[in-house]
This record gives sequence, structure tokens and C-alpha cells, in this order.
Amino acid sequence: MNRKVGAVLNAVLTLVAFTVIPLILPSYLPPDLMAALSQGGFDLTSFLNEVALIGVAMAAIALVKGLVDESSPIHLGVSIVSKVFWLVFTFTVLGLGNLAGLGVTTFSIEMEEGVNTVVFDLSLFAYLAVATVLLKIVHSILEFRDARSKAARTPEKAAQA
Repeated sequence: MNRKVGAVLNAVLTLVAFTVIPLILPSYLPPDLMAALSQGGFDLTSFLNEVALIGVAMAAIALVKGLVDESSPIHLGVSIVSKVFWLVFTFTVLGLGNLAGLGVTTFSIEMEEGVNTVVFDLSLFAYLAVATVLLKIVHSILEFRDARSKAARTPEKAAQA
């Protein structure tokens, strides 16, 4: 398959998965569920809008990344930005829309007897995500260096022949 066609297909699939589906999802959920989530202090619509916004950015990044040559510095920059956006997406999902919470989410529900508070501490997964993204960035840099060295060797072989 042509690289440019693959890039466009990847961008379209990313756009559908991370933008179109989250924007359509609330219309398919029962109103009782939406009311229960709202009562618990969770704004599902706002959360899905954040996911959709990140999805648009990730689709654009995927398109640019697929269209530029792997030995280009633009490819390296876009690859690093792509990894950072995945980290932002992970923090958004772990924090259920609270990006600054870094995986710690608190729900409070008022009842007749008092207030029930639930704290989800997923910060370990946030730290693992940071470590993973850092390793992926190092991997992207190594791939870029490899692509640059292959691109530099290719003209030499053509000149020798």
C-alpha cells in the first residue's frame, strides 16, 4: 500500500475513533445514566469533548507524520509531539477529564445520611505512562537516526554504481 494512502487512512481512523464516536456517544446513552453521572459530579459531555479535541489533534499529527519522510527532522518532531499527545490522552482518561489530577479522581454524592466520597487513585498508571512515553521518545529518536544514516548511505551507493 502506498505510504500516503496509509497516512490518510490512519488519520481518518484516528479521527473516527477519537472524535466522531465520542461526539455521537451521548445521544445513544440512556438519560438515566447521564443523570446519575451528573449527580455524581461527572460531566460526561465535557469529558467526551476533551477526548474529541485530542482526537482531532492526534488525527492531524498522524496525517503529517505519515506524509513526511522518515529521515526528515519534521518527522522526528511530529513523532515526539504524537507521543506527548498520547500522554495527554492517557492523563485525561485516567483523571476522567481532570488533566491536572494525574490519575486521581474524586466523586462525591450527597445522600440523606451524609456525603459519600470515592477517590480513585490511578497515579501509578500515570507514572507508568510517563515512563512509557519517555522510552517511546527515545525509540523515535533512535529510529530517526537510523533513517538518517540509511538516507545518507543511499546516495553513496547510487554514485558508486
